[in-house]
Amino acid sequence: MSSGNFLTPSRVIVAVTASAWVTLALASPWSTLADDASGPLAVALTVWGWLLWIAVMIALLVPSPVSLTCVRCCAPVAVVSGFLAASPLAVFASIVAVILGFSPLFADVMVQGGAYGEEQRFTLRTPVPSMVPTVIAWGVLMFSAIGGTLLVAAETYTWGVPVTLVGVVLATRVPRLLHRHARRWLVIVPAGIVVHDHLVLAETVMSLRSKIERIEPVSDTGEAADFTGGVAGRRLAVHLRESDKVVLSPITAKILKTTPALHVKAFTIAPRRLPAARAAITL
Repeated sequence: MSSGNFLTPSRVIVAVTASAWVTLALASPWSTLADDASGPLAVALTVWGWLLWIAVMIALLVPSPVSLTCVRCCAPVAVVSGFLAASPLAVFASIVAVILGFSPLFADVMVQGGAYGEEQRFTLRTPVPSMVPTVIAWGVLMFSAIGGTLLVAAETYTWGVPVTLVGVVLATRVPRLLHRHARRWLVIVPAGIVVHDHLVLAETVMSLRSKIERIEPVSDTGEAADFTGGVAGRRLAVHLRESDKVVLSPITAKILKTTPALHVKAFTIAPRRLPAARAAITL
């Protein structure tokens, strides 16, 4: 394999992210925190630190939508541990990993790892209305799961036990909700395009190439149906030769103040890498 083929942007971004994550292990801020603790608390800090580090490392080695969720959920915790341990190297490495882990190209590489056959997947931008609730849900989950067990390890049972129980309950629901954001993508296949987004749509939408009139970048939705979930900026408008039935999710139907089932002749979607997605579509 030639060096030109090896140094593709997708491989470079994963390699740099993995390098930053390995650097974090060398700094090991959780071990620094454990050194200042004792007994069960030190053990809990060490176990949590290495458990999250291993989870992300495996995710980087095996790209998939689940891997993307893992990186997004676990990597930010490393930033917190780096600051608490006052480790400049850990802070730098973890911030680099987080920035790259949330980048559009990295997301596309991860979801492409779970693609079938000739699929090309492009992740969709996160709807603005769901950003704050998602961050809050993640924060409460991490605080209750990790913070609760640390409180128990520190023998602060009055707070530790109930907080940990909350974490256990949330762990059965929140990860699945967070994972829905990693399973939102535009799929380009030989037969046409597929919009896979169960956050906005109740059913996957497939438009055959023969039924697509044109696809163009636009600055606003206009008269087309908005399948972006509510984003700002440019998006792709897909114009069909004839109307097609689409079923919206309950929340989308409520936001748009319409019925769940629609017949649309044009709709908009918002891939995170819009130019790359548009270039990959040939009609």
